[in-house]
Amino acid sequence: MIPRTRKRLRIAAICALATIAVAPSAFADNGPAPLNGGESSAGQPVQIDVPVPTVAAPGREGMNGVVEIRVGRSAPFKVAVDTGSVGLRVFPGAWGPRPRGVSIGQQRLTSASAGRSIPGLLGKATMTIGGVTTTRPLGFQYVDSSSPLVPAWAAKGVYGILGIGTGRYQLTNPLSALPGEAGTSWSLNLGGIPRTRTPGLGHLILGAADPVDAVASFQLPPLGPDGYGALLWNDHAAPGCWTFGRTGEHCVDTWFDSGGHPVRVKGAVFSRVKTNAAKQVRTGTSVSFSSTGSAFSAWQIKSGRIASENQVVLVPSGRGGVNTGNAIYFDYTVTYDTVRGLISLTDDRSN
Repeated sequence: MIPRTRKRLRIAAICALATIAVAPSAFADNGPAPLNGGESSAGQPVQIDVPVPTVAAPGREGMNGVVEIRVGRSAPFKVAVDTGSVGLRVFPGAWGPRPRGVSIGQQRLTSASAGRSIPGLLGKATMTIGGVTTTRPLGFQYVDSSSPLVPAWAAKGVYGILGIGTGRYQLTNPLSALPGEAGTSWSLNLGGIPRTRTPGLGHLILGAADPVDAVASFQLPPLGPDGYGALLWNDHAAPGCWTFGRTGEHCVDTWFDSGGHPVRVKGAVFSRVKTNAAKQVRTGTSVSFSSTGSAFSAWQIKSGRIASENQVVLVPSGRGGVNTGNAIYFDYTVTYDTVRGLISLTDDRSN
């Protein structure tokens, strides 16, 4: 646990990631990288380590983690990892001729990213991540629009968004359709230094074990099973408690979002928090986040102007809620257990 008085630190182990480049070897097609020697000992399921290099996001702010995926029998291509959405969106340029095992129909499908609506077509195929293939073909969105987001990401060699949220949506989280425990638990952390937009290397662990040293855990509201029996959970409503400066603590629905860059705060309960004309919380304001009933803060930052690190945007109206953005994934490993509906945080700053 971290006492509420503890300041946010980036220790040398994190800073050392400044020397890590997003090298092609991070995506070498050598199949899955199993932990535990690649074999399952008695009662120990194999865990698969999928590398997650970070890249500077299009524009002037923020960073995102990317992984490789195969759709049908396509060659591998890079997609941004987004816990704030559900399902795979594929951009033009991900492949040339349509790969074998991929069907794309005429049904229209619209998704959203970075506040923009992105139209496309509904496709269907199996998907392979870390050398593990889904147990069945899944729906995905093939984007056929001229959204400026698409060429901006393509210029960075990124051709889609992999939504791994646990909620109910018109598409399926591909991780939930992986076989065995790879489809029921996973963890994500991001590497690099957002302050200088220096790339680093994080990890997506398929089949991740529940952490024994979690600094906080959050029970999600159940949404029932999907049509194939996978359990769904409302990951927009993790019970989190937030304090901004000296305005008092407020416990509101919290949404962990590895695809977003600022912390986004909404609600009349936060109307006393001071902001500037751009609705950004004043630089230097203490921000503290904890699980309900905890006497300790899981995460503390001083608000600033650095996307993916300390930028906090506030709309002081309506119902209260907070989107963490992805800064928390640079400090923590965030573990998802879809059997019990838990999100857990493990502090990487002390490793």
